[in-house]
Amino acid sequence: MARAEMPAEHAILGLLWLAEADGSGYGYDLARHFSDGQPLAEILRLEPGMLYHHLKKLDRAGWVTAEREEIGPRPPRRIYKLTGEGRTKLLAWLGEPVAHTREIRLEFLVKLYFARRLDPERAARLLAEQRTMLERIADSLAEQVARFDHQASSADPADRGFTHLVLELRLSQTRAAMAWLEAASQKLGAW
Repeated sequence: MARAEMPAEHAILGLLWLAEADGSGYGYDLARHFSDGQPLAEILRLEPGMLYHHLKKLDRAGWVTAEREEIGPRPPRRIYKLTGEGRTKLLAWLGEPVAHTREIRLEFLVKLYFARRLDPERAARLLAEQRTMLERIADSLAEQVARFDHQASSADPADRGFTHLVLELRLSQTRAAMAWLEAASQKLGAW
């Protein structure tokens, strides 16, 4: 794909990998994972129309295949399967921590959902690598706050104050995400 992939597309790839065990690669089966009460739906909402839109894109990219299946008098349906290239892309994506704290809420949680389902050791590594990434981000933000506090500026004091608040928020969010990762690591070991 020429563009950046979306967490929804990786979620679909992950579902298709899980579906290999039971043959549930039909669009309807995939859509159920995004409905109320399902763990994945707590992270990502994907309406059926968008699900099929993403499936078509993934098919064009060569990451999935779609086979038409006819069953009696009912309308034909498609069963989607993960290709080798799709599996490679999914595994590479699962192995990388997210680069920004704001990506924890969606992209990282999708990664963790599938990492723990496909390989608990991979999930533990992902949590550790993400914590390391967030430590670097927190250190950088703390340095920015310290520099900002000691920097002389001709900027409007209200603007400086607002910028300081933004930096403090980002640092607080990063530290909160780090604490959550620590708790998640402990809980993951108990699953």
